[in-house]
Amino acid sequence: MLEKQLLQKLYYTEKLSMLEIAKVLSLTPATVKYWMDRHQLNRRSGSDSAYVKQNPEGDPFAIKGSLTNRDRELFICALMLYWAEGSRKNKHVIQIANLDRRMLLLFTRFLKTICGVREEKICLTVQLFRKFDVSKTKNYWSRELGITKRFIKVNIHTDIRSKPNQQWSQYGIARIEVRNVKLKQWLDSALEKYLTKWL
Repeated sequence: MLEKQLLQKLYYTEKLSMLEIAKVLSLTPATVKYWMDRHQLNRRSGSDSAYVKQNPEGDPFAIKGSLTNRDRELFICALMLYWAEGSRKNKHVIQIANLDRRMLLLFTRFLKTICGVREEKICLTVQLFRKFDVSKTKNYWSRELGITKRFIKVNIHTDIRSKPNQQWSQYGIARIEVRNVKLKQWLDSALEKYLTKWL
């Protein structure tokens, strides 16, 4: 007999899959499934299982519970920036793009301060004109936004019709990304709640 408490510990607490539980206990997956059903233990959906695999240490963020007045101002500013400049098409990714470092700095602070997103989960992608310096660009955005250079990717803009004097900035247009479906859902919900309050 496979004890219910053991299954709960392995499946819910340690977040092992049924296949992993079978390997750990030297059982067949069918046996584990039988006892999961016998103990009426709810199984994760496919999307939930994928999320656990991608985030084995749990959510890579921690929403701040109690906000100061300054936190609230930052929160509202970030919501409005996300509404105006963010992309809401991809349900798995938070994205906001601009060439104004102040917008991106404010949103980065929001992600770190209010959302508690771990630094390694915040990525920056820069679209840069082919004749501009990649190293200088990485240094600039790393310094301005406080993002480690290894999390900054530069894509070279190769349109031969473009000229250096036609570019808005020598440091390109930057896009902040955080890939996490739960955080994306929370942010979309927070924005809708705020808009509903005022509109």
